[in-house]
Amino acid sequence: MHSHLNEAAAVPAALSAFLRGVERRGALFAELQCGDRDAGDTALAAALRAFRNHAGELAMAGWPRRFWSLLVSAPPLRQASALAHWPPGLQSLAPLDSAARRALLLRLVAGLPEEEAALVLGLDTTVYQQALADACPRDANGQPDAQAWRSLAEAIQQQLRDLPPERLARLARLREEAIAGIRHERPRVGTASAAPREPAATSIRRRWPWVALVLGACALGLAATWWWPRGEAPSTADSVLEQGVQRLRDEVEIGREELPEQAPAARFDATTALLAHPDFELVMDAQEEALARDADFHAWYMAGANAVGEEAMPTIESPVADSTGAAETSDAQF
Repeated sequence: MHSHLNEAAAVPAALSAFLRGVERRGALFAELQCGDRDAGDTALAAALRAFRNHAGELAMAGWPRRFWSLLVSAPPLRQASALAHWPPGLQSLAPLDSAARRALLLRLVAGLPEEEAALVLGLDTTVYQQALADACPRDANGQPDAQAWRSLAEAIQQQLRDLPPERLARLARLREEAIAGIRHERPRVGTASAAPREPAATSIRRRWPWVALVLGACALGLAATWWWPRGEAPSTADSVLEQGVQRLRDEVEIGREELPEQAPAARFDATTALLAHPDFELVMDAQEEALARDADFHAWYMAGANAVGEEAMPTIESPVADSTGAAETSDAQF
């Protein structure tokens, strides 16, 4: 019992420590994948929040794979942002397609082995290795450039080490919001910070003239309904409101036309009448119809036969014992 409570209490602490360990790499991966820091932070915040919801269901050994799987599948990272740009030294990432850039960054930014990166992407190891080869820098002859690869890896590590303090504070805030389950709102481009709200009393004083104007207009409208002259009904010419629309008149002529009398039987022939008969099955069975027509006679006959039979039945009295114990039999009537 106590061990389960200790494990439950240790999960938030372990979760915070794990997120603190991956937030730098996750932020740089998201930024370099889409080329936009704000869009990358939005994807990172969503992945942190989703991971927080699933962490309790997983063993801690499976946390890295689940975190990176959530991050690489974030919608903002599926393609480069419209405002995409890459820092100096990382310009070779720009011409890569999203799949190749994703494979390269999982290796150089996330630091995952090839087998683990392939599992994160849901690929076979050979397929991932081919994607990684496609993303490898090339020399003038189109061959893999080992020096350019080392330079790219060093530039990425330099970016990880040189995150400014305000950037680290922002990542810490994203981590705390994710642990608390708070949704991160991406800042809108070109919007100024919200102005301080004016005091309530000032707002009420500014609104009062408009309120008085509306109340006055309502009062005038109510008074007009009582003072407006009520003349005679408008003429037929004035009753036309617009083309095709007229006022209702007091008397409306309604035309009537008597329908010719016609017997219902004239609507169908004898065959149709037979098919529509409610007792069609009985009518088509002559024997059953005859029995049905004489049902009252048969009922009376059976009732009389039962009565006669009961009267004709003999009456037999049961033996009665006398005072001496001898049994006597009463007269039987036949």
